[in-house]
Amino acid sequence: MAGLKGVIFSLRDVLARKGPIDSELFDETLKLLRFLKSKGIIPVFATNHVWEVTVNGKKVSFEDYLSQKIGPVKFYVAQRGDMGWKPKAAAVESILADQGWDKREVMYVGNSQDDMITARNGKVLFLNALWHGETNPYGFQFDSPKDIARFIDCICLGLDEWFWKLETGNLRVYALAPYTTLSPAMTAAHAYSAGARATAKDGADDAGFWGRLLAARTYFSGLVDEINFITAYPGHSPTSKQSVVSTALSILAESLNKKFLPDLIIRHTKAQQSHKARGAGGSVGLVNQFSTIHLNDHPRKGLQAEPYKNNPMGKGKTVLVVDDFCTEGNSFEAARAFIEATGSRAIALSWLKTISKDYKEISSRVPIGNPYAPVQMTQEPPTKGHWYSNAIVDRGVITDLAEVYSRYYKWDWP
Repeated sequence: MAGLKGVIFSLRDVLARKGPIDSELFDETLKLLRFLKSKGIIPVFATNHVWEVTVNGKKVSFEDYLSQKIGPVKFYVAQRGDMGWKPKAAAVESILADQGWDKREVMYVGNSQDDMITARNGKVLFLNALWHGETNPYGFQFDSPKDIARFIDCICLGLDEWFWKLETGNLRVYALAPYTTLSPAMTAAHAYSAGARATAKDGADDAGFWGRLLAARTYFSGLVDEINFITAYPGHSPTSKQSVVSTALSILAESLNKKFLPDLIIRHTKAQQSHKARGAGGSVGLVNQFSTIHLNDHPRKGLQAEPYKNNPMGKGKTVLVVDDFCTEGNSFEAARAFIEATGSRAIALSWLKTISKDYKEISSRVPIGNPYAPVQMTQEPPTKGHWYSNAIVDRGVITDLAEVYSRYYKWDWP
């Protein structure tokens, strides 16, 4: 995965707003800049025009003023030819070229509509700084410089690898960490597993944390560069609420000029809940999923957006399917089969992977005549198992996420 190397800051309504500088907010923002530098992350500043500030009755460049506060800084000013003009893609592209950064090693902190468009055109993640007021509703929103520092320290720097992944042929499945609340061998996973379960099932923990974490890992891993669409796998009932991380996935998609399709996968009939069936000693297979979902040929273009007039699926399109927990892969395999029946491909991402459960990949193509209508399936299709332990990438993630999960809620300036 890529690591965060730089943060591009807009000036207006981030560092300061027009008029006298708010000293309290400015000091807090300086803390953020010093914090980034202490972590080896380079803050740079992008502006179309030269900024000046009055200090002791004299006008000085904002660049010099900021350098006096935190040491040498790099300003890119379109007016003097340092970069392309915002909001064109050339603004971000010229900064990346000059610094030698990949776009997945950078984020953009701004406030205005132009800032959001600049980040999206440059294909970098947009963080919306709200401490001087909200001027647009887009991007991941942060109420304070401290919240951005916490996000970067815990979520962007705290994890740098998947815990579990399958990459074989057309099968691509990823998980952030293991799911267990009981295993004595993985006590570090108990707290965040319980938190994830409470969030996914009851909305009782913190959807903001899990949403930000999923978005950051999708961004820094580069998965976002492979996809056209993002969707969340539906709950077990036609009346189930939208996934609690849908807002975060929608923000991620919007920031990078992708589309979040909240209703791509339709639950037309109530499915048996897997965890309840297994808890009662039974089992739930692929028929339970195949017989209760189908695709929507005119999904909405976002959470509050209108439906597509023409079906967006087809050859050359890739969908990232997100679900809370992956046990044996029944939900993901059903989603893959329906999506592949349109000519598109699917990549699967779960918050957590249930421990000691092998993934069961469908071993032969399931005939789905029309993926946009219910299908009849009475017999379990043949599957090929992928051992759980063979797909573990980094066991260190177990304790890394435990530390991040704990530290996130009590984070303070170092």
